[in-house]
Amino acid sequence: MNSKEILLKEVFARVGDRISEEAVAEKVNQFVRYGNVFLFFEVMSLRKEIERIKEEIRLIRDRMEVGKLKVPL
Repeated sequence: MNSKEILLKEVFARVGDRISEEAVAEKVNQFVRYGNVFLFFEVMSLRKEIERIKEEIRLIRDRMEVGKLKVPL
């Protein structure tokens, strides 16, 4: 078993319940091919997702302050 197959197996074991094996295989292939550039773009994607979630939380808190939502976070 080569390192790519080992990595694929380990990643799929961790996230296989949320992502298809095909999607995991594609991400592993991109990582093996592009290494640091792939990681950079993944980090940027995650940062964008974090900012989106922060904005959603801010909007929910704003609604709570006006009394539209009565359930605290």
